[in-house]
Amino acid sequence: MAMLENVFSWSKSRDEQFRECRRRYYYDKYLAWGGWDTKAPKETRLAYILKNLKNRWAWKGETVHHLIEDVLKSMRAGKPVKPEEALARLTTVMREDYRSSKAKKYLQEPKKSVGLFEHEYEKPIADAVWKSIHDEAVACLKNFFDSSLFEELRRDDTKNWLIIEDLEEFDFEGSKIFVKLDFARKKDDRIEILDWKTGRSDASADASVQLGAYALYAMARWKWPLERIGTYLVNVSEPPVFAHCQPLSPELLESSKAFMRESIAAMKSVLSDPARNAPKGLDSFPPTENRRLCDFCSFAKICTR
Repeated sequence: MAMLENVFSWSKSRDEQFRECRRRYYYDKYLAWGGWDTKAPKETRLAYILKNLKNRWAWKGETVHHLIEDVLKSMRAGKPVKPEEALARLTTVMREDYRSSKAKKYLQEPKKSVGLFEHEYEKPIADAVWKSIHDEAVACLKNFFDSSLFEELRRDDTKNWLIIEDLEEFDFEGSKIFVKLDFARKKDDRIEILDWKTGRSDASADASVQLGAYALYAMARWKWPLERIGTYLVNVSEPPVFAHCQPLSPELLESSKAFMRESIAAMKSVLSDPARNAPKGLDSFPPTENRRLCDFCSFAKICTR
């Protein structure tokens, strides 16, 4: 079995992490590499455990995404799931995740068992707060089921569905680019790419670079012209839920390319050997000046700050 190689890659989430705190980026992308092996050096194993932690808001969002994914994949397989069954499943999953994290089972299986930041760092979170996280997740999933979009998907020909939460990659000027499309389909001689949002504010955030990367992927994968690709943000946190069209243009595509080019160059500037994705010393990855980010950083207990 060939040894896994830590190959350089770019994604929008990786860019955000690099811009927020280079020290955290180093711990996540380099120190934690190989930590899945229980025989890895102690600091590598610990970094890997911390890398896989998620805070309660990220946990809520991921859970909703996974349930929507399961619903759509069941529909594609000809086995539709009733809304009440999916909602019950969400509650079961969140209860199991919470109990598993509370018992710190993630210390043995950090990739398979959910580990919550609040449990690792023993944050005094009231039960009512945890309940509100669950209730918000339930509301998101219920809003999805109650939407006209879901009704449209329910009547749709699933043979035209292209992607459901698949991690994909493509080449951009010699660098591997990762994108994870929540949902993509063919409709009326167009390709539609839908991106689920589960927070009140994230649907309005500037998503142009992310959507530009999606468009670049679609053009490369399906040889589709830009004018026949549509990108949509779908915020399920509040009703009514509908797909907000995010217009694509040659100008947006070029600005996305320029952003990606600059970001990749910055990431490679802190490598001693870009071809091997070998990082320079820790001093090349200074910690953030925004100390508020440190309060929610999974790597707080190993940060040399």
